[in-house]
Amino acid sequence: MAISIANKQAVCEKYRSYLEIIYAFGNKVILMKQLYQYAELMGVARSFSKFYSSIMELVNAEVLRKESFYAFEKKTQLQMLVMRKYGIRFLEGKPDSYSVASVKKALGNERIMVSIFKNQYILNKVVPRLQKESKAIKPETIIELLDRDQSSFLYNKNQGLSFLLRLRNEATFQKYLDETSVEQDIEKMQGIKQRIEEGLKKGSKTSDGKGRGRLRLSEVSSIDRVENVYERNRDLSKEEKIDNYTLDTMLAFNAYIAQIRLEKGHIKITALIFDIHNRSNIYKIATHIACMYHMFTRYFRDKIELIVGIVSIDEFASSHLKMQSESAAIDFVSKEKKGTRQSSLLKSWMIDEAMQYQIKVHFVDYDITNQFLDGIKHANLIRR
Repeated sequence: MAISIANKQAVCEKYRSYLEIIYAFGNKVILMKQLYQYAELMGVARSFSKFYSSIMELVNAEVLRKESFYAFEKKTQLQMLVMRKYGIRFLEGKPDSYSVASVKKALGNERIMVSIFKNQYILNKVVPRLQKESKAIKPETIIELLDRDQSSFLYNKNQGLSFLLRLRNEATFQKYLDETSVEQDIEKMQGIKQRIEEGLKKGSKTSDGKGRGRLRLSEVSSIDRVENVYERNRDLSKEEKIDNYTLDTMLAFNAYIAQIRLEKGHIKITALIFDIHNRSNIYKIATHIACMYHMFTRYFRDKIELIVGIVSIDEFASSHLKMQSESAAIDFVSKEKKGTRQSSLLKSWMIDEAMQYQIKVHFVDYDITNQFLDGIKHANLIRR
């Protein structure tokens, strides 16, 4: 039996806060376990059974889809919630379901893993700050705090341009920004966006509106295309890679700005790198840290301080990366030890000792394995 539009609309209105959380903080997907934590904090769920009944209303009204959560190709005991087209249309204010893209069943689990990491950050770091300020916990207050922090957590892949445009217009940083460099990156990113849009239009014409031609811009990663070029052309110099590093490159690596703040006339930037697949190594991490630092020094006139948190799935993975970072770098010719691998790698990316003094790297974890991946049951699948 078909669900009436009126019924769908009524259910969406009733549970708008749930939909806003899934849409904004999970990019349209979330673990039910994490959504329940929000429900408890907002005071809208007296018990899990009441909360579950609410979720089933949304599922039965075809607003959400409930799926089993697979971690590293193994089914866990947890459920994930995925927004269906009507729920997306409701929040975006679109006239019909043809105006929005559906969230397809993922071949991998990157989208839900990013959602898990983002929501753990919000629940563990943002919510306590709101509580300390005696503010109500609801989607709008969380978004307000993230915006106040100049955080990029609400931005998904290919949305770096939107973030940079907002940063450019932020009054607090106007006199500290290098307008010329910011404008150059904006033009560069707009050019990439335009080329992709033109490519999609051509694809739509050649495919008669079928297949790849109907993809929306948000579903095609410009940085994926850039990284494909890197794969094909290994001869690009480090200088060129540094110059082409943008906020979209950060987002594609699941790296986010947590906060940009002004402290005693100096710019302090906190960034987080989510190692969602447990595959990163110190070379990749140091490369991105170096490129981030160069990018931020382009954007800001004065010296900056960059604090980077490398967030792993568990303590074991975090310790492994930290050990790589702190291990001795061996000179290939003399065989002598020359500082740490992290320091040596940063130096190879034009980050000298004075610059390295302005960079602090911390290795942390969100205990993802135990909380969401059925702990030790699947630990052997995610170890290196």
